[in-house]
Amino acid sequence: MNWFMEFLATGFYSGKLPKMPGTWGSIFAAVLAYFLWPSNPDFQVLVILITFFLSVVSSDYLARKLGDKDPDQVVIDEVLGVEITFFLLNPQGDLELTLAGLILFRIIDIMKPFPIRLFERLPGGWGITVDDAVAGVLANILLRVIGGFL
Repeated sequence: MNWFMEFLATGFYSGKLPKMPGTWGSIFAAVLAYFLWPSNPDFQVLVILITFFLSVVSSDYLARKLGDKDPDQVVIDEVLGVEITFFLLNPQGDLELTLAGLILFRIIDIMKPFPIRLFERLPGGWGITVDDAVAGVLANILLRVIGGFL
C-alpha cells in the first residue's frame, strides 16, 4: 500500500523525473487529457472528484513520510489542476487547446496570484491540493476567455 500511495502522489512517478517535477506532472496530465479526457461532463466531474480525493490522501501521506510540508515530487495536485483546467472543454485530440491549457495552468501555478497562495496554508494534503485546484479554475476561465477572442 505504501508504494501505491507514493505512485499516486508522484503522478505515476512523473514527479520523480529530474528538475521541474511540477511541470513533468502537468505534462503527464496534459498527455492523459489529450488522449483520454471524457467528453461527458458527468464523467469529467467524477474524474476530478476521484483525483481530488486521491490527491489529498496520497499527498498528505507522502508529505508526512518525507517530513516535508509540500514535497516537490508530489505532483498529483498538478494532475488535478490540469483536469480542472479542461473541465467542460474537450482537449482530446486538440493539440492547440491541450498546449494552451498546459501553459496557462503552469504559469498560474508557478506565479500563484492572489488568492491561490492563501490555500497553501491549509493543513497537510488539503494545502497541497486546493491551491492547484484553484489554479485550475483560474486557468479554465482564462482559457475560455482567450479562446473566445481567437
